[in-house]
Amino acid sequence: MSWLTPIFGGVVLGVAVPALIALYFLRLRRSSRPIPSTMLWKRAVEDVRANAPFQRLRLNLLLLLQLILLALLGVALMQPRIDAGASRGGRTVILLDRSASMGVADGDDDDRSRLEVARDAAIERIQALHAGGLFGGGGAEIMVVAFADDAAIMTPFTDSEATAIAAVRSIEPTDGRSVIGPALELARAYTTIVDPDAQTAPGEAPAALELWSDGRIADLDGQVLRAGESLEFHRVGRSDSRNVGIAAVAAERPYDDPGRIQVFAAIENDDDEPAVVDVQLGVDGGIRAVTPEPVEVPPARNDPQAGRVPGRRQVAFPAFEQVRDAVIEVSIVGDDALGCDDVAALVVPPARRLRVALVGSEGFVLRSLLEGMPLDELDLLTAEDFRTLAASGAAADYDVIVLHDVEVDDLPPGRYLSFGTVPTVEGLRSFGEPAEGSLVRRTRDDHPVLRFVNLDQLYVARLRKITTGAGTAVLVDSGDGPMVVELDRGSISLVHVAFDPLDSNWPYLRSFVNFISNAIEHLGTRGDALTSQGLAPGEAIVTRLDPGATDIRIRTPDEVEESLQPEPDGSIVWGPIRRTGLHEISWIPADRGPRARRFVAVNQLASDERRVAVADDVRFGVSTIRGQATDAGGPRWRDLWPWLLAAFAGLSLLEWRWWQRQAGAG
Repeated sequence: MSWLTPIFGGVVLGVAVPALIALYFLRLRRSSRPIPSTMLWKRAVEDVRANAPFQRLRLNLLLLLQLILLALLGVALMQPRIDAGASRGGRTVILLDRSASMGVADGDDDDRSRLEVARDAAIERIQALHAGGLFGGGGAEIMVVAFADDAAIMTPFTDSEATAIAAVRSIEPTDGRSVIGPALELARAYTTIVDPDAQTAPGEAPAALELWSDGRIADLDGQVLRAGESLEFHRVGRSDSRNVGIAAVAAERPYDDPGRIQVFAAIENDDDEPAVVDVQLGVDGGIRAVTPEPVEVPPARNDPQAGRVPGRRQVAFPAFEQVRDAVIEVSIVGDDALGCDDVAALVVPPARRLRVALVGSEGFVLRSLLEGMPLDELDLLTAEDFRTLAASGAAADYDVIVLHDVEVDDLPPGRYLSFGTVPTVEGLRSFGEPAEGSLVRRTRDDHPVLRFVNLDQLYVARLRKITTGAGTAVLVDSGDGPMVVELDRGSISLVHVAFDPLDSNWPYLRSFVNFISNAIEHLGTRGDALTSQGLAPGEAIVTRLDPGATDIRIRTPDEVEESLQPEPDGSIVWGPIRRTGLHEISWIPADRGPRARRFVAVNQLASDERRVAVADDVRFGVSTIRGQATDAGGPRWRDLWPWLLAAFAGLSLLEWRWWQRQAGAG
């Protein structure tokens, strides 16, 4: 409890209370009148005795009421306040955002990050909930949940103040996106399940939710507060913070000159004013190029349908010679609000020519296309040749095996591009009669296999109907079923086209040439896919090392090193990834040679994290929760003096009624 003007109220009470009591000690002055007897005037005699000097004050209900009235008035003049939150009982869930945008250092004048400010405010809130006293919440149960790409329970419901505070202090920053759905599900799960030892009733009210965030949460549109739930939003940060970041980065080797690399990047600006930045290209730790002139990125605009759209500018660096593998970094020169999106890295494998086998070489179109590609080796095999190859275990010697309408009973480990007949592999199955006259309905244009592949004019005369299972992604779909699918079964990687190209007009379209080139390159570099393509925070690193590798370690950008254990098939899984930057995997090869190394690039390219201006409110379905200032983490004062004045008015009526009754009786 807090008092705004305690001295003023105390002075009023110090003067008024003694004065009131003194009135009851004073002798009343009356005029003298002769009467025959005082026997019938006992009350008058008692009144005379009460006003006798120095006589002990007798109990009087009217005096008691008047003292209470003065006390209420005096305390009201002191303007008492209580912490409304601390007076709340029951359970409280602290939801603390630790996404990338919470790393912006605009929390206060000490240049602390938003996460640091949020942690301190949440600790103050916990202390207030455990304040004790008449209006305290000493019996509060608190649960702490941290969230970014995923949610983590830092502590389940506990009535220990020290445990809850330690849980908040243990929350570490991440460079991931802000996704609140899993955090809400965890909180609801712990609230719904009743602990028999806790003596809680199944019908008790849901826990109160308190959110510390900047409000830039990716999945708010899909969230709804359930019946009985309440949420308080403590906004952290400033609404005038602005940021420019890298939205996309890519590097490719020209088809006709694989010894060279060209790098592309996209820069986004969320400010209402245009931004001017210098963009730098680095290769293996050295500066290779800087944009000759500063890049002007247009301001963000408000679209009636898409909402706020950030300004965007494309940057293309000149191609340069790089035959061997390289770590490529594109960075924005200078400092801004958010640092983790100012640098994006790629690990590009060395230029190499692939070994490819074509099984079912009767198809002239496929053979002619593959013969025209800059391959290291192209072998033409019959179905029987392939079965012999598979039985000997030599299929893995090829980077890609192309199956042209060939029946294969069992696929050995390897990487495959197949057409027509469905290979026997878990996750794919053919059924029914082929569909006739199929057209493309939907494509995944962002997939590497479909880069520069326009299928609007594709017509398929006979489409094999297939069903897909777990681990299978549909890349091209039609009204009659999937046309192109990708399947990953650990040791088997497969891109399957559900029709023979000769049963369509595809060989006459330019997109067919691009598709074959993309598919061969995508599958052929599959072992390097995770090192040549950047991952995002929240994902896992999954790669495969040579058989017999030992002493496998991973070093994060924070210089933290961990030991890894390979899966039975030799693959390595580590995650979820928390920070952006280069992650180094090292191991000792089976031949006990020098320690081998592989880099994995992790980039934060999400547009919702790039927008760092704090939101004034958050919307859950039809409920809009207005944000409170960060200091609302501490006491949230509620004035008591209006209630005291209301009690004063009500008691005054009672005192007046009692006085009227006494006067009437007299």
